[in-house]
Amino acid sequence: MTIKEKLATLRKLMEREGLDAYIISGTDPHNNEYLPAAWQQREWISGFTGSFGTVVVLKEDAGLWTDTRYFIQAEKQLQDTGIRLHKLRIADAIDYPEWLASVLPADSRVGADSFCTSVNEWKHLQAILEEKNIKLFDNSCLIGEIWLDRPALPEGKIFSVSPEITGTSISEKIGMIQNILKDRKADYFLFSALDEIAWLYNIRGNDIAYNPVAISYAIVGREKSHLFIKPSKVGKETALQLGQANIEIHDYHHLFLFLEQLEKGKHFCIDTTSLNYAVFHKLTSLFVLEEVSSPVILAKALKTEKEIEGFRKACLKDSVAMTKFFYWLYHNIDNQLTETEVSGCLTAFRSQNEGYVSDSFENISAYGKNAALPHYSATPGQDAILEPRGLYLVDSGAQYTHGTTDITRTIPLGDLTRQEKEDYTLVLKGMIALSQCIFPKGTCGCNLDVLARQPLWQACRNFGHGTGHGIGFFLNVHEGPQAIRQDLKKQPICPGMVTSDEPGLYREGAHGIRHENMILCVPVTQNEFGEWYGFETLTLCYFDTSALVPELLNEEEKRWLNDYHKKVYQETIPYLTQQEADWLAEKTKPI
Repeated sequence: MTIKEKLATLRKLMEREGLDAYIISGTDPHNNEYLPAAWQQREWISGFTGSFGTVVVLKEDAGLWTDTRYFIQAEKQLQDTGIRLHKLRIADAIDYPEWLASVLPADSRVGADSFCTSVNEWKHLQAILEEKNIKLFDNSCLIGEIWLDRPALPEGKIFSVSPEITGTSISEKIGMIQNILKDRKADYFLFSALDEIAWLYNIRGNDIAYNPVAISYAIVGREKSHLFIKPSKVGKETALQLGQANIEIHDYHHLFLFLEQLEKGKHFCIDTTSLNYAVFHKLTSLFVLEEVSSPVILAKALKTEKEIEGFRKACLKDSVAMTKFFYWLYHNIDNQLTETEVSGCLTAFRSQNEGYVSDSFENISAYGKNAALPHYSATPGQDAILEPRGLYLVDSGAQYTHGTTDITRTIPLGDLTRQEKEDYTLVLKGMIALSQCIFPKGTCGCNLDVLARQPLWQACRNFGHGTGHGIGFFLNVHEGPQAIRQDLKKQPICPGMVTSDEPGLYREGAHGIRHENMILCVPVTQNEFGEWYGFETLTLCYFDTSALVPELLNEEEKRWLNDYHKKVYQETIPYLTQQEADWLAEKTKPI
């Protein structure tokens, strides 16, 4: 079916159910950013492939709400579908709950899938609609009725990760949760976020592309813990390791049955930011609930020494792969290479590294004006051919058994304009400023974000995405609770947190630039003014200095760049051929 045919069929079901509007969320029962094929409902109904957005269908109208990262992409993908783009994270933006309340008359009926809507989002939506006397109904199966070739849930096996790699055993992690239960006089803690469950039970899977997690729920009790997962996904060895930690395995679809068999009135702790409303509604009918922030979120973000050691190894391996890739690219630029071809070659170089499992997200391989889309996705047959001029941006990363990487480099493929060079230099100045900063204990990411923007702001330039996100350990490449962005968020940046540092600049129809390193928060000193923290740069990969306007860099920035390049060269050359090492020596020579 075409998008218009899908919308027409959905509207017939809405008429049958007496609905005036239907909401298709951009997530799944576990509030994932990236989705298994079975829950890619937003993409199926709209054709929009971005990782963030919500579709709302009315009787005569339809809209997609997404943010600044995807405006250009969404305009292209929604063309001739009958779905209009609604822009978020801009001045005077109106999100879909408020928009529905403004366009629907009183006594209207709105449907949504409670399994694919978080508790917080459902409650917010319900409150906004109730102000206008509009009712919200759970219609979880409408998309399923018309998506006849919907994929099944994944069947891949899960596997255990040794505490020698993570630095913490399953029993230690469960013990932390059980101590919290005792302190709160609670009986159970339910977890639904897949990366939290993977961290808690030291397991990994392959149910979602690029994210080594498994579709599951977990419940930790005072005496016993439980894992709800497709039983065929758990092999004998993994089952034995989980059993030794007193974890009982149940079928994924038997969560409600298990809850019904527990003694009524028990005290459950839940995190409503990730839990879906369907499970929440079931819990409220049976138990006493306490809404708390999941303790796993912060514990997972504070990396152990073993995990930090693994990150350093992973970043060194990435440095080798990136250097070999760029060496190859520069020597083959005249061969009519496409964005997808060079992306595949980068993955091939990475896959040669010991411990490589997969990429950590789909490579963003973008040449020229395509790089102006921060989350551009190259499509074979429609992608650009790289030419020996202008800028090429590649944002990529890998999942290794001992760490996760995320790196962006923008490189010149030939002659550049003065504007391209200025933009390139200003973005690098912002990245260096954040890398070098020292800040007092308790400082939040929103307090640091301006450092990466200031060189751009001074030139009246800016970028529309966040500056940094947390990075999981052999887990999701995007994680919290920390973030470096303009949005106010109370979580301080703490020692042990690994975060990206990635300012950018995008000129629609011309070029896009982003420089990204991974940085580790470390203690710096302590004095009468308190404790002070800074960052250790983990990523090892050169920046092409031929694209710089040197006079725009001050002496401190030049010193940082020269010291960084000296380290990149020294750490990387043992793994390169002589020709590659000589080439890297030229790329990393002092400025």
